Amino acid sequence: MVGAVLVAAPLGAQPPAVPEDGARPVSLQEAIDMASRNAPAAVQARGLNRNAAAARRQAVASYFPTINLSATSGNTQGTTINSFNGQLTALSGNPWSYGNTLRMDLDLFDGGRRFSEARRIRATADVAEVAATTARFDATLQVKQQFYAALAARESAAAARAQLEQADQQLKASTARVAAGVATKSDSLRSAILLGNAQLAVLTAENDLRVANASLTRVSGSTTTITASAADTLDTPVALPSEVELTMLASDGPAIRLAQSNVAVAKAAKQSQRTSYLPTLGMSFQYAFNQNSAGFAGRNLLLVGSEHATRQTMNFNINYPLFNGLLRESQSVQADVTLTNAEAQLRDVQLAAKQNLTTNLRSLQNAMARVQVQMAAIAAAEEDLRVQQQRYALGASTLLDLLTSQTTLNQARQALIQARLDSRIARAQLSVLIGREL
Repeated sequence: MVGAVLVAAPLGAQPPAVPEDGARPVSLQEAIDMASRNAPAAVQARGLNRNAAAARRQAVASYFPTINLSATSGNTQGTTINSFNGQLTALSGNPWSYGNTLRMDLDLFDGGRRFSEARRIRATADVAEVAATTARFDATLQVKQQFYAALAARESAAAARAQLEQADQQLKASTARVAAGVATKSDSLRSAILLGNAQLAVLTAENDLRVANASLTRVSGSTTTITASAADTLDTPVALPSEVELTMLASDGPAIRLAQSNVAVAKAAKQSQRTSYLPTLGMSFQYAFNQNSAGFAGRNLLLVGSEHATRQTMNFNINYPLFNGLLRESQSVQADVTLTNAEAQLRDVQLAAKQNLTTNLRSLQNAMARVQVQMAAIAAAEEDLRVQQQRYALGASTLLDLLTSQTTLNQARQALIQARLDSRIARAQLSVLIGREL
């Protein structure tokens, strides 16, 4: 049994470095910039902005007349019945005919539809702008979560390697004491178990880092594997605003502004729908000419008074649908329901902002306090372990006391890593809530 224990000792002699699998280290800001360019939500948000800009141009153009130009040509051959003698006679003259038409239409009055539609389009543009901001912060949060997970995995790997080194030294010491007859085989066996646990902790941390790297690569939209830069391991956060300031910022956060913009769109859509109950007045002008010739004289399209047959027509029309199968009434109900839902969603988002502010702020404060407590606990655990190692070497302490001290130190290290991760995530969630980096 002692021989087996001795064989296990070299396994932890050289703690393996954390594998990066060829991952390129990047800073947090670089990962965020990549996600802002490549994340599907960010790309879609930019597309919404482009659509909104095109819709605004279309709303302005709706006040100008529409212009349409058309040209026709035809060839007619065959026979016809002579109305005088009832005999079939061949068609005479040039079989080719040509015609051109220029038409312009303008809505003089549409019940305010264009004005209401312009308001709706402006509100939709605001939605697109706020959605782009929200998408950027959401992408930033996803990047930060995976970035911090990679940092936590690297910190866990460092702690596990320190644990492995301690376990390796303890196994050597306990094996020597067993060989000297001053300790039992149980000491060496427990040391071997501790060494195995440390090796498993290293493997787990390495696997967590690989997974975090893969997730970070995806949310950043990188075509090559990336990992969190070790230079960003240490936090240098700015001081938090007061709770009153955070409450004011949260009341105008991206989520609330998006909900408010949706309400504005719903109101504009409802106002636009009401215009369907008003009459519309339109004007149209048309100029056309026709000719029969062997060639196409399209150059004379706008030459009024030429030798070709021409016609100019100007029309005014008024349209007022008295009854359209209750379509307007159905659309009115739909617009009203949409507005009611948007207002309810706004209230819920406002309440959720207050709830999330309290949750995330308290989580951040709790995590920051845990960081300080665990740092003090690690210092105390390291000193306790040093004392227990000396006592065990002198035979004044049992292996159980030493293992307890080592376990306490390992737990304190992992608790510190978790507290740091919780603090970073809570701060990132607060940033998304208020729409500003903290």
